[in-house]
Amino acid sequence: MKFQRSTLILVGVAFLLGAGVLIAESQRSQSPPSATQSESTEPILTFEEADVASLTVDRGDETLAFEQDDDGNWQMTAPDDAIAEPGAIAFLLSRLNTDSPLQTVTMTADQATDFGFDAPVGIVTVTLEDGTEHELILGGPDFSGGANYAVVDPEPWPPAEGQEYSVLVVTRDVANGINRPLAEWLMPVETSEPEAGVEGASTPTAGEPSEDAVAPDEPTTSPAVPETTENGAETTN
Repeated sequence: MKFQRSTLILVGVAFLLGAGVLIAESQRSQSPPSATQSESTEPILTFEEADVASLTVDRGDETLAFEQDDDGNWQMTAPDDAIAEPGAIAFLLSRLNTDSPLQTVTMTADQATDFGFDAPVGIVTVTLEDGTEHELILGGPDFSGGANYAVVDPEPWPPAEGQEYSVLVVTRDVANGINRPLAEWLMPVETSEPEAGVEGASTPTAGEPSEDAVAPDEPTTSPAVPETTENGAETTN
């Protein structure tokens, strides 16, 4: 029985495809286990919020700087001097010292651009009361688009040739905390509404006549009209 030429070609193609799948699977199973590690339960950074003395957020085209005063209130020192919104600062610090990375991957120096570290989303520097500094550099989004790559306290940086770095995959909340609009980093200023009417004018109370009220006219008295009696004599009331 002779097989047609087209049938033999199809069998050959199917064989080659099957062999390619087997080779790919075998290479995947032999990949180094350090390339992707299991989810960590440790926070991104280890510090107590109460120990933070200053915070700097470098967003490329804008740098925000904050310090705590003697009363423990956050003050913005750059780009303006103003009272800071404590909730915005607490949100970002909480993402750093509470949230855990989704996973950890290994990056070589020549892969920094692939991870978005050539143009980072932001660089956050946390300085503690004892002078200890922690730095987080937030890179580009991961393949899912719902998280970002980040490196913590990298040394040396920029990446040096031949160096390997542990890259954290962190939730999108970190990027949201960094990219918050400038107005949301400031304490809202309360403005009082102007009082109605002329300044200094008093409002009359119920039952009290206004100073500008016009007094009613007094009734006028008509002159007496003489009455005529039956005999024709006039009398006056």
